Amino acid sequence: MMRRMVTGRGGISIVAGLIATVGLSFSALASSHEEGPLSGVASVGTAAVGLVASACPVGQFVRDLRGHPANTGVPAPAMTVGCSDTEVVVSTNGIPTFPFVAKTPNPLRVQDFTFRFPLTPVVAEMPGALNLGAIGVAVDGLPIYGPFEAPAQGTADPLADGILDSCGGHTGPAGDYHIHATPACLPTELMATPGTVLGYALDGFPIMSPLLCADDDCATIVAVRSSYQQVSTARMVWSRYGYVEGLGDLDRCNGMRGPDGEYRYYAVTTFPYFLACYTGEVGTQPVKRSGRRP
Repeated sequence: MMRRMVTGRGGISIVAGLIATVGLSFSALASSHEEGPLSGVASVGTAAVGLVASACPVGQFVRDLRGHPANTGVPAPAMTVGCSDTEVVVSTNGIPTFPFVAKTPNPLRVQDFTFRFPLTPVVAEMPGALNLGAIGVAVDGLPIYGPFEAPAQGTADPLADGILDSCGGHTGPAGDYHIHATPACLPTELMATPGTVLGYALDGFPIMSPLLCADDDCATIVAVRSSYQQVSTARMVWSRYGYVEGLGDLDRCNGMRGPDGEYRYYAVTTFPYFLACYTGEVGTQPVKRSGRRP
């Protein structure tokens, strides 16, 4: 069911494996007197005792965060990533690296986010309903939300309602920028490279780019497809969209196991964009359940 695109190997930038460092701190150098893009710096930090360096995914996060001169009045993006022996910890100020375009009445404000998810994901006995608020974090430090708004907004698809910017996000009442749909404004090479991590769900499973290599030389690339389709015009997403087993490549939660036996979610351009439910057990970070499961 995968959609095929024939691409020469020369057009693919293969991402290297995990960087064997114990922790990284990413922060952009900011000055109100500087003009043009702000250069980012990455420095090696220290992680908690018990770190398994080979498993810690710090190398998957964007190392060179850059502020954008259009985002005046807010600090430059900043993020730290580290691991203990059981979890990954991501702290970020929630400032995007791309120009902020208001799609809600809420101005962009600096945040103090800390995301914790299992270092070793565990598949749950049954899929878990997504919570309101963050369901994961992108590799540029921005929160990832589910494919719906709060019940007060009809549990509606914000992309279908036209209230997301071209980067797939908007700000909430606290001025917190978050993305609901495929992160179009991550570095281009991430979305265009097969097998690239775009973020992590709160259950610890990675969220991947929608492209896979169809052969050992990666001469042919396939695009994975969601197994959801629109079945009505209802505002509530679980009435508007329906899961059809075998329609696409991905399961009910919008993931699948690869040839290596590892489970991964995939970011797609159609509903549910990132996740429709949790395949794994959500870690120690408290979440507010929506009470609905697809």
